[in-house]
Amino acid sequence: MKNKLLKALLALSIAFLYGCGGKEEKTNGQSQKTLTVWSWNITAKALKLTLDSFNKAHPDVAVDIKDLGKSDLYDKLTVGLASGVGLPDVVIIESDRIPGYVANFPDGFWDMTAKATAIVKDFDQSKWAQSEIDGKIVSIPWDSGPVAMFYRRDFFEKAGVDASKINTWADLMTAGDKIQKANPGVKLISTAYTANDGLFRDLMNEQGTFYFNKGGEITINGTEAVKALTIIKTLKQKGLLLNTDSWDSFVLAAKNGTIAVCVTGVWWGGTLKDQAPEISGKWGVVLMPALADGGNRASNEGGSTLAITTQCKNPELAWDFVSNALADSKNQLLMYKQCDLFPSYTPTYSEPSFDSPDPYFANQKIGALFASIVPNIKPAYYTKDYAEAQQYSITAVAEVLTKDADPKAALDKAAQSIANATGRKIAK
Repeated sequence: MKNKLLKALLALSIAFLYGCGGKEEKTNGQSQKTLTVWSWNITAKALKLTLDSFNKAHPDVAVDIKDLGKSDLYDKLTVGLASGVGLPDVVIIESDRIPGYVANFPDGFWDMTAKATAIVKDFDQSKWAQSEIDGKIVSIPWDSGPVAMFYRRDFFEKAGVDASKINTWADLMTAGDKIQKANPGVKLISTAYTANDGLFRDLMNEQGTFYFNKGGEITINGTEAVKALTIIKTLKQKGLLLNTDSWDSFVLAAKNGTIAVCVTGVWWGGTLKDQAPEISGKWGVVLMPALADGGNRASNEGGSTLAITTQCKNPELAWDFVSNALADSKNQLLMYKQCDLFPSYTPTYSEPSFDSPDPYFANQKIGALFASIVPNIKPAYYTKDYAEAQQYSITAVAEVLTKDADPKAALDKAAQSIANATGRKIAK
């Protein structure tokens, strides 16, 4: 009872400090509506870029976009959903988190299905696995995270390696030996040994699998997952892997030139530009390697959505704001060019300046390359148990990379642990 009271008091404080939207106020005798949006850092900046076009259609609406910071936003969102007060009209939620919020608070988000059905076909289809839950569209995909292989042009050239000829992970390992010999002190690629499983997830998603399947069964120990972890173990055994067990160490390895390759999401380009402007022109981008010749070379890492809360007083108006920002190619292009948020809205890829040369990448036209990946991304089903499952996944990766465990045995152990913790079945 005490915890419930504390949560309610905190939620009321949030309502007072941050406001619930959909209000109508008087300004100079004129009626004005207000929408409140919760976001964080670069996404808040991006949404503000769309306000001019929104206000042309809605001159009587004031939009208050609040930059709360990611962890603060999620704390307040959880309390507001639990207490039923204090939430904004519109809120950003990362794609991997929305299934958990909907499972725990099924009445917390406005059902967008009637409005959104007509535009579903215009978005990255893999993103609907997170935004369409139990037949209802509860959020609209914003940015996608198509994965590619970022590589150091100078390291490859010194080794006589043509990045465009690398088609498979076996090709990359062969090239890695040459690159490391030609560039002393450089490792081919990095991953976190004990703190993250990003590369493992990329390799699973490339094969169309994940921790869970569409039915919610556990698939982390399936054939494809074992292949993914075996590739990472082989990279370690061949001496091609650098341990970067934190975000800062990953960025530093790229900045200092101690890794030749980064297989990660499109947003990495924005990180490089921000953190390592001094090496502009030295990076290039090609498709991520496939497991075998002719295999899929697409995966997704990251991305976010916009949802409308059921505490919103004017969901129709909130929908106009969301659709103006996310289902308008001009606004999506604006947010991509200025904030490096890669559009899930695919008509944006046809905008004339979408594929313009990028000076940081030696004037390579990388927009079309990432756009070509999007149709081949397989859906990943996160479920409400994603966060818990990830911890067992990280443990499995750590056992393989630090204790030389067998990938199949480590993943069988992870699958059983997830089953015990969640009550889910392990897929046959």
